Amino acid sequence: MGNPRLFTEPYDKSKHFSTVSAIRITLFLITIMITATSFALAEDVCLSCHGQRTMPFYIDDALYGESVHGLFRCVSCHTTIDKYPHREVKKVDCRICHLRGVFGASKNQALQYQLSIHGRALSAGVENAPRCQSCHGSHYIFPPEDYRSKTFRKKIPSLCAGCHPVEHKSYSTSIHGTEFIRKDNMRAAVCFDCHEEHLIPEPKERKWKLWLISECGSCHKKQLDTYRATYHGSVTELGYTTVAKCSDCHGSHDILPPNNPSSTLSGVNILGTCRKCHPNATRNFTKYYAHPDKHNREKYPQLYYTNLFMVVLLTGVFCFFLPHTLLWGYRSLKERIERKGKR
Repeated sequence: MGNPRLFTEPYDKSKHFSTVSAIRITLFLITIMITATSFALAEDVCLSCHGQRTMPFYIDDALYGESVHGLFRCVSCHTTIDKYPHREVKKVDCRICHLRGVFGASKNQALQYQLSIHGRALSAGVENAPRCQSCHGSHYIFPPEDYRSKTFRKKIPSLCAGCHPVEHKSYSTSIHGTEFIRKDNMRAAVCFDCHEEHLIPEPKERKWKLWLISECGSCHKKQLDTYRATYHGSVTELGYTTVAKCSDCHGSHDILPPNNPSSTLSGVNILGTCRKCHPNATRNFTKYYAHPDKHNREKYPQLYYTNLFMVVLLTGVFCFFLPHTLLWGYRSLKERIERKGKR
């Protein structure tokens, strides 16, 4: 809850409003005013070169003004530039605002990035590790719901393809990619839905593997419910990852319908898929109900009638033995009372 002394110590005005403090506050305000003026001057100086379309690093001032950083001056981010003309410009470190959560910057997203596989790679010195600018851009950053944004939902697959072309190729021909890219179904899964946006995990992380099952279920609720009713689903629900999960059977980026010959669950490939975990599996083994629905009489008649029989049996047993137990208890109590009366 914080330091309790904050609520118990008396408030000493003389301590907080001394002459020295007043001078410090005045100097601070003057510094802010001077800095703000220098920022405004620096902006004009920057645009004298970068506002020209012939410049290699041309900046459209009007478009930049519409971005989320439009109110900030150049040197707010390019903090290493202190003279004009300047030479090499170092890459902007977005953490100076976002990791501290100042000026309205989202601190949570910056912390998530630091813990992600991208952030850890950058901290480890990997030269080509994705930075904030890799996904969001540098000067023309817009909210994700704005079509001009690099992270606009429709642009996400092509954005990630810049670093992951192999995965994008598989995704683009998958059932998810076909729906999203070719049919413009914006509800179909894209990279961010499974891998998250900022807190991108290591693919081998146990917690992410378990979380991903539930994430699949956010779109495929019925399939998740029937999966949880199986041995595989029950074990993963207990927190173990040693049994089959969604991606183990259906694939990851290259998910296809079972009627597609290239699908991991097609008649040609299903035995090989099962043998990844069960090397001695036979063709009969593939008849296992991976998503059994005990309420579907047409598709699973044996399961349906077995479940119905057990429900009737258990209901009958309880309906018989509950009154039987109550009557037996009543009789025992009555006999005990009668024995006490004879003593």
